[in-house]
Amino acid sequence: MGAWGTSLYANDYASDIRGDYVDMLRRGKTNDEVVKILTHDNQGVMDDDEEGALFWFALADTLWNYGRLQDSVKEKALYFLELNKESERWRDAGQKQLEAWQKTLDKLKKKLLSEQPPEKKVSPYRFYKNPWQLGDVYAYQFSSDYSKEQGYFGQYIVFRKVGEDVEWPGHIIPTVHFYKRITPDIPALDDLHNTPLLPQNHYPALFIKKPEAEIEYAFNLYGTNRAVPKDRLTLLGNIPGDDFLPFLGLDFYTGYQGSIWKFIEVNIINQFNAWKDDDAPHNVLRDARVSGVRMPSKGV
Repeated sequence: MGAWGTSLYANDYASDIRGDYVDMLRRGKTNDEVVKILTHDNQGVMDDDEEGALFWFALADTLWNYGRLQDSVKEKALYFLELNKESERWRDAGQKQLEAWQKTLDKLKKKLLSEQPPEKKVSPYRFYKNPWQLGDVYAYQFSSDYSKEQGYFGQYIVFRKVGEDVEWPGHIIPTVHFYKRITPDIPALDDLHNTPLLPQNHYPALFIKKPEAEIEYAFNLYGTNRAVPKDRLTLLGNIPGDDFLPFLGLDFYTGYQGSIWKFIEVNIINQFNAWKDDDAPHNVLRDARVSGVRMPSKGV
């Protein structure tokens, strides 16, 4: 357990308990359901003098703050406060730290023995789902200071939605393939014929040293509706195909490269500059040995 102070939540474990509790309430679980889940999921630490006590301290304090403290949780927390075995780890840190932690425990005990506030309302999450269709192709116009520095201001790069991924706490965002081409004008769909895709995971030097390495083209566009720069996007049309990436679910981490919209230009320009002069046989039109990517249909 990582700790950076003597307050109750100045450690990873207690902070996680508080965060998980609120997260599950916002996902529609009831108070009883959340307590049951947290207790079950943390059974492995219940016999640990340090984390077992911290679990009940953090849970009881959080429930009290939200006006939802159950008697059973209160009793467990008061029991461990009386036992006070968790303080042993602070003895090695020195008397000053030990006294500070004891003040934290005294404050918690006083709090739990007082009348808790009225039940606090917890607003449910409002999840965003990207509305674009699989196969939709967009031209993005560069407009940042960085694009001016690099000589791309006002020019366009094109991407195609090939899948969907998850952004915490549950937003559905687009996974796209960028084409390795920047143009002064908005291109037509037919102009993309035989245009290679822009690799996203590494720069070309890696594949010179490790030609067996796999190239990844998937790129996540992070951000909800307000973040999407609609004034810089032009829908060119839709290219269907059999290269769409499967949606792996809310609890699966794909590991795809990505960027929030605010920094999209820095990320894509740097990647484009690294690959624009590369003529090695690593692009998607020459190499079918690609992780999770199949050859685009219709010659695109």
